[in-house]
Amino acid sequence: MHLDYNIFLEVAVIPLDIILCTFLVIRYTNPSPVNIAFRRLAFVVLFADIIDVLTAIVTSARGMVPNSVHYFFNITDSILAGISGFLFIYYVYAYIDMEKKDRTKRDIINYFLLFLDITLLLTNPLTGWVFTYDEAGNYIHNFLFVPVAYGFPILFFFIGSFYMLLHSKDYKKSHIRLLVFSIIIIALLFFLQMLFFDNVLITFFTASMGVLVIFLSLETPDYVELVRAMTELNETKEREVAARAKVRLSKEVMMALSKAVDAKDHYTNGHSERVAEYAREITRRLGGSEEDQDVIYAMGLLHDVGKIGVQESIINKRGKLSDEEFAEIKKHTVVGWNILKTITEIPGLSTGARWHHERYDGKGYPDGLEGEKIPREARIICVADCYDAMTSKRSYSSPKLQEEVKAELMRCSGTQFDPDIAKVMIDIIDEDYDYILREAL
Repeated sequence: MHLDYNIFLEVAVIPLDIILCTFLVIRYTNPSPVNIAFRRLAFVVLFADIIDVLTAIVTSARGMVPNSVHYFFNITDSILAGISGFLFIYYVYAYIDMEKKDRTKRDIINYFLLFLDITLLLTNPLTGWVFTYDEAGNYIHNFLFVPVAYGFPILFFFIGSFYMLLHSKDYKKSHIRLLVFSIIIIALLFFLQMLFFDNVLITFFTASMGVLVIFLSLETPDYVELVRAMTELNETKEREVAARAKVRLSKEVMMALSKAVDAKDHYTNGHSERVAEYAREITRRLGGSEEDQDVIYAMGLLHDVGKIGVQESIINKRGKLSDEEFAEIKKHTVVGWNILKTITEIPGLSTGARWHHERYDGKGYPDGLEGEKIPREARIICVADCYDAMTSKRSYSSPKLQEEVKAELMRCSGTQFDPDIAKVMIDIIDEDYDYILREAL
C-alpha cells in the first residue's frame, strides 16, 4: 500500500515520547499543579502522535477501509489535536497565581472553544462541513477543514502563549524567550505545511518537540517546587514586613493617644504606660502568652482614652466632684469603648476601656457587672489602674506608702478587686523592695 503522507517525522518522535512519559511516571511523583499539567500534556501528545500516524495509514488505504473507520480515526485525530492545544493552556495556567473570578471567566471561554471544536468534529459525519469521502474512499477537505483541523489547535496554542506573556512575571526569562522563538518557528512550519507540504505529518512532531524542549530546558521534578518555595518565602517576607510596619504604626498611634489623654490631666505623668506595664506583668504571672501580654498592654495604654471627651476642668478639679461632675467622668468608659471598638486589628481592645471601673462585687460602672462576668482583662486593668492611682500624685490625694497600698489591695480583695489578681499584684509589691513601681517623684 502506498502512503499518501510522509509519516517519518512523527514516527521518529514516538519513541522519544514514550521514553519521556515513562520518565514522568517514575520521577514526576510530586502531585504539584505544574507536574500534573505537564504530564497530561505529554501523555496526550504521545497518544495523539500515534493516532495521527495510524490516521495517515488508514486514510491512505482508501476503499480498503470502511468510511466509518475513516471517520473514527480522522475525527479522533483532530479532537486530540484540539485537546493538546487546550492542555497547553492549562500547563501555562499552572504557573499563574490568578484570582478565582478571572480564572472562571477564562475557563468559560476556553471550554466553550473546546466544546465547539469537538461538536463540529463529532457532527461532521452528518454535516460533512469539515471533511468527507467519495465513493472511492478519497479524503476530501471541505470549507471548515482548515479552521477546525488547524485553527482550533493553533488558537489554543496562541491563547496559552498570550496568557504566559500576560503573566510573564511568573516565569523565568528563558520560558519567555523560548516561547517567542517557538511561536515564530511553529507558525512558519504550519504556514509552509498548509501551503506547500500538506502531505507531510508535522503537527504532532512539532508538539512532541515542544514538550521535549519544555522538559529539557525548563522542567525538572524539583524546579517547580523550588520556584513555589521561593515565591512563598518572598510573599511571607513581604507579609512580615507589612505586619511589622502595621504593628509599629499601631503602637505609635496608641502611644500618641495615651499621651494625649495623660496630657489632659495635670497631675498624671505616664499613667497609661505604667498601667499597661503593670497589666502586662500581671498577665504574664497568670500564665498569659506573649500575644495575651501584648493585647493587654494595648488595652492598658488606651483604657482611659474616653477622657478625651471629658472637660479638663472636671479632670483636674481639686477636691470632691459633684454628682453631675462624677456622672460626666463616668462617661469616659463608654466613650472609650465607642472609640476603640472600631479598631479591628486588636480584637477586644475596647474591653479594658469600658469595664476597668467595674467592681468584683457588682457595684462598679458603667454596667454593674459582677465577678467572672467582668472580662478578665478588665479585672486586671482595674487592679493595675488602682495601684497606679494609689502610688501617684493626684489632684485629690498624695502617693501612699507601699505598705498602705498593699493593705488597701488586701482590704478590697473580693469586693473591688478579683482576689486572684489582687494576690498577684501583692506578690509583685512584695518583690519590689525599693518601691520602684510608682510614678517618678
